[in-house]
Amino acid sequence: MRNIVVAAAGRKLGKTLLCAELVRMLHDNGYSVAYCKLARHGSAGIEILRGPGRNNSDTWRIHAAGASEVCILKYGSLSDIEGKLPFPGSKHDVAVWETNSAASLFIDSTLIYVEGKLPHPKNPELSDVADVLVTGPLESVPQEIAGLALSVAGLPGFNPVHPGWKLWLESGGNPVFGRGVASLLEAIRDSGSILSASKAAGIQYRRVWTLVSNTENKLGMKLIRRNRGGSGGGGSSLTPVATMLLKKYHFLEKAMADAAKHLEERN
Repeated sequence: MRNIVVAAAGRKLGKTLLCAELVRMLHDNGYSVAYCKLARHGSAGIEILRGPGRNNSDTWRIHAAGASEVCILKYGSLSDIEGKLPFPGSKHDVAVWETNSAASLFIDSTLIYVEGKLPHPKNPELSDVADVLVTGPLESVPQEIAGLALSVAGLPGFNPVHPGWKLWLESGGNPVFGRGVASLLEAIRDSGSILSASKAAGIQYRRVWTLVSNTENKLGMKLIRRNRGGSGGGGSSLTPVATMLLKKYHFLEKAMADAAKHLEERN
């Protein structure tokens, strides 16, 4: 069973909210998840409250997010709970533990610490050893944050970040041809006119013509051939230079996509 420990520098930073999102994503990806909130009290001994509890309580929300087993463990000191944690020999894939003071009990766990701009943060030493530092307060938890945390925990199926890039063609060391111009040229090629291309792209005609003209000026070559009107009407078509540039651009675009896919598969 994998252990994920969630701690925070203080109250109202979104610690339980983060736990709920972790549980939801784990459950949605086919993992069996257990959750326990450890609460320290003044008296010695331990008390384990099992089950979702009352509506809209923390354990109720975690259970609703997909945890098949939830509980609150109340304890007086760390010595009270050593060797007495719930879910012993558990068949769960992952256990999410919400605690600060008992974080040291979970060896080989993934520790997530929610920071905040507080004058006296709780257990600040945890920020030095945490695997994941999250900036709070959290009003909501984006899937990207929870997914990255689960990826750091080494759980398969979570890969919220992917390679990204901007590709352009250069001439004389200067960029002259990118995705925007490529899309406009394709629209002109397919529609047969700049006006139709501007409508399809949702861009003003003058703006389309300006973008194409600027590219032509940089290249010193025409990309658009204006066809004279007649019985069939006028229109616009691409010059062989424009067709060649589109072919080269798409070749490189596919090569970049293939390289990114290969890198992701290796990781």
